Amino acid sequence: MRYDPNNYEDVATRLQRIHTANPKLRVLTKIAWHDDEFNKVCFRASLMEGDTVLATGFAMDWKAKDRGATTTNWVETAETSAIGRCIANSKYQDKNAERPSKQEMEVAASRAAKPEAKQAKPEAKPEAKPEAKPEAKPEAKVSPLKAKMALIVGKNDGAVNRFLTGRGQIKEGQTYMDVADDYAQSIVNYPAKFLAIAVSNNAKR
Repeated sequence: MRYDPNNYEDVATRLQRIHTANPKLRVLTKIAWHDDEFNKVCFRASLMEGDTVLATGFAMDWKAKDRGATTTNWVETAETSAIGRCIANSKYQDKNAERPSKQEMEVAASRAAKPEAKQAKPEAKPEAKPEAKPEAKPEAKVSPLKAKMALIVGKNDGAVNRFLTGRGQIKEGQTYMDVADDYAQSIVNYPAKFLAIAVSNNAKR
């Protein structure tokens, strides 16, 4: 699906709207998790009114994830995305706007547009006596839902597999791609929160 920036709100626009609606609101951010080298970081943002937490949001980003801001500013990008998610989870979200912020979708569009490396053609070999070859089995089609989940998991497949196995969502020898569709949908709906929990759970072992 082609990315249309007009369907998504900028985080700055969301902040301006909530402060206009309620000047007493404030947003607090906190690092929920990071790796030892600080190349990966997950932020938690909380929308506050006084001492009351109205909504929270999580976002994870890592160094050089794409060709955009995360090349040098992955920490700032994660914090901004968490703020956008936090507002989206609150009653102040614009009902006519999509839940992801414009910043989140710009990163997703940049990654989707990155051309895949072409495989080198094998060198021609001298003809040999033909051998009977088994018929190639057709590759199993990956559903759009599982394809989105694969983009979210990325290089964290090992940690995610161990986490899902421990939770009984998949069996030994299976991968996250074998998880039930309803669980896969929850991963797609809350990607940053899921990755933060899965990776943190793996780091504690």
